[in-house]
Amino acid sequence: MTTLFKRLGPVPGGCLVAAFLAPAIALALPDDATLSRLLVGTWHGHRHDTEYRADEAWIMDPPDEGDNSRGKWRIEHGRLIETWRFRDESSDSTSVEEIIELTQKIFKSGIISQEGPGKPEGQVLRSEIFTVTRVTTKK
Repeated sequence: MTTLFKRLGPVPGGCLVAAFLAPAIALALPDDATLSRLLVGTWHGHRHDTEYRADEAWIMDPPDEGDNSRGKWRIEHGRLIETWRFRDESSDSTSVEEIIELTQKIFKSGIISQEGPGKPEGQVLRSEIFTVTRVTTKK
């Protein structure tokens, strides 16, 4: 018997398993369809508000430099994938964000890659974590 179990004394097997699994279960994200429903709405960041529409279009206000103020979005395997096309470019740009937390009020994510005009193919960024809050309208 290991020292840990000697110190704990008799512990019902189910309790010990639950103690180790509970943190992992709490961190698990919902499925992609649920995440997509949660994302729909307008989110306020430190520079922009971004509206994610149910038709998988997104619009940023105010527009960002380079005219990437609108595009398409989708969620796959717990990652937000956004595409847009800069003015005067012939191909789309893409960013992939790892979803860390997504609730009715908070959206935390980090960009893990960007591709497209001006970016080396397959560039991995590993950015800081961004937190935005849902914009609610008063009726």
